[in-house]
Amino acid sequence: MYSKLIGAMLVLLGCGGFGFKIAAFHMKEINTLRKLTGILDYMECELQYRATPLPLLCRQAAGEVSGVLSCVFLALAQTFEDHLSPNVSTCMDSVLKKYSQLPELSRTALEQLGQSLGRFDIEGQLKGLEAVRQTCRRMLEELERNKDVRLRGYQTLGLCAGAALAIIFL
Repeated sequence: MYSKLIGAMLVLLGCGGFGFKIAAFHMKEINTLRKLTGILDYMECELQYRATPLPLLCRQAAGEVSGVLSCVFLALAQTFEDHLSPNVSTCMDSVLKKYSQLPELSRTALEQLGQSLGRFDIEGQLKGLEAVRQTCRRMLEELERNKDVRLRGYQTLGLCAGAALAIIFL
């Protein structure tokens, strides 16, 4: 009898934990997009007023943020300095393959950034940065809309699924 109860509790905790993990991943994606928007603001100012070269710009952007985005921009700067490819988009794709823990929406925005940086003159790059920033803001607004309800829903769904499985197994 006790083994069934322990098993039911483990199923409940496992499913509940999965729901809480999905909610935490959702929050991580929101935070990463916020940081990326800040980096894009910084990059726009640097390009507009200083015309900073791309490797140095990426290193400085990496210093402005922490976490996986910092690592991505440092790796991108290193790729530029090693002259692995003259195409920024190719360099960005190779860097993003190394960082699988990056949330999907942030990955999409960074791919878009790779397609606009280094490809045009300063004005074109500024327009590209603005387009990426608008994309980030649009994705951020979508994620934040009903965020609390959605997070509670993920958590509740995990717990309810665990309870249902526990009842079925008992």
